[in-house]
Amino acid sequence: MNSTADELNCTQALDRKQRLKDLIDTNREIQTRLTEQSIEETLNQLSRVVKSSDLIHGEGNVTDRAEHTSEVMRDAQLLKMNHELMSKVFQQSSLMGAFSEQIYQNAIRQTVATQGEDNWKPFTEIACAIARMARAKSTMLGAYRVEVKERVTKERQPRKRNEQAEEKRPENIDKLQRKDKGANKLNIVGNQLRQMLNSNGGRAIPYYKLIIDPKNFMNTVENAFQIAFLARDNLIAIETGEDNYPHVRLAHSDEVKAVKETTQAICTLNLEKCREMILFYDIKQPMLTIESNEND
Repeated sequence: MNSTADELNCTQALDRKQRLKDLIDTNREIQTRLTEQSIEETLNQLSRVVKSSDLIHGEGNVTDRAEHTSEVMRDAQLLKMNHELMSKVFQQSSLMGAFSEQIYQNAIRQTVATQGEDNWKPFTEIACAIARMARAKSTMLGAYRVEVKERVTKERQPRKRNEQAEEKRPENIDKLQRKDKGANKLNIVGNQLRQMLNSNGGRAIPYYKLIIDPKNFMNTVENAFQIAFLARDNLIAIETGEDNYPHVRLAHSDEVKAVKETTQAICTLNLEKCREMILFYDIKQPMLTIESNEND
């Protein structure tokens, strides 16, 4: 049954890509005839291309486009070409005296200005009807502010020979109680993880079962980031379990002191991998829960 559905989705995606390609070719033909036909005829042809593109964009769903990125690229290419063609039409109409920026500004003023006050409600209703909110987490937007530091030239000093000092490890501190930016979520995840591991008798928990939210992929990505930060701070250890997948457990103080070099590990994380692990571990509900605030 799943195989039949996948084949159907693939066939529909190929059909949408072919129709987008035809619209791209039509757009190129309109550009070649731009100087040979009237502006009104060009705008009518462009309008039909945009309406056909909107119909194609309304088919399928977000998951289909995530699995067929070439369709998204063609859709973006067509959108860019439509904007460029519209700009050329405006330039041509401006040269012919049919359109000017001053006329456009006056039309906006007449629409907005009502009884001496500006009323942007008509434009707002149009914008809100076509606008879509992009779902994103603050974790994906970066956590550091990069400031360019002014370089100060210093005089070169003679090199001094330093005596080798004994290597010492910094004193251990409770990193779970950090107060820097973004530490609140990390503390929440750390506390939840310790409670789960303690209630599990100290036995390791499968990594994918721990981070995956079966209903929200963005939450899954954020959980993966928080677990990575805990591993970086030597608060947890990630190792291969009996099922040959990574498992998470608390790191013991003696093994943290014994480890002098860190080891980097890379795990695959995409929609297909999440679906596979949801079936493998029979995940119904997320193990980690982080409440999002208004700033996320």
